[in-house]
Amino acid sequence: MKNSKLKQNADKTEFLIISTSTQRTKLDGFFPIHILSQSITPAASVLNIGVTFEENLNFKQHISKTCRCWFHHIRDLRRIRWLISLSVAKTIATALVSSRLDYRNALLYNIILQTNQDVAKRQRVQNCLARVVTRSPRFSRSLRLLKSLHWLPVHYRFIFKICTIAYQALSCIYTTSISKFNANSSKKFQTATLNQ
Repeated sequence: MKNSKLKQNADKTEFLIISTSTQRTKLDGFFPIHILSQSITPAASVLNIGVTFEENLNFKQHISKTCRCWFHHIRDLRRIRWLISLSVAKTIATALVSSRLDYRNALLYNIILQTNQDVAKRQRVQNCLARVVTRSPRFSRSLRLLKSLHWLPVHYRFIFKICTIAYQALSCIYTTSISKFNANSSKKFQTATLNQ
């Protein structure tokens, strides 16, 4: 590490063991781990790529934290909503909340759909956002508002995101790093067929 001019920072070094609670009890004697005269114990949760991962991989902490943040932005939008037009409100809502609602939802898809409670939390955020944007009463039906704004409900947003990624992968609309990988693999395939 000295050759690379890097230094280990024990405060930033963390790792996570993803397992069931019974499997975790079997590993209690192995920790803390001593690396470069510092002891490191497994964390209960870690933040990676903007998502909070937990020991049992249920994302409850991540969902709670993001919902709190979204409701904060919705409350701020509600304060200024009477000053702006519908199109501006829709743009602000999409920029602040809706885009974050879609962030990493392909990662959360299978786990969140197993518990309807987590989907309901995210749906409540979207319903509240739709009511604020359209200046509707608090208890108005949200499905009609979502249709008027051309927004998909949360469950269908997950499915749409995964279908979009699959379509882009199949129709070769992806990043240059993947296309380079694809080009290298096709060259290897052509070389292998010529050698036979």
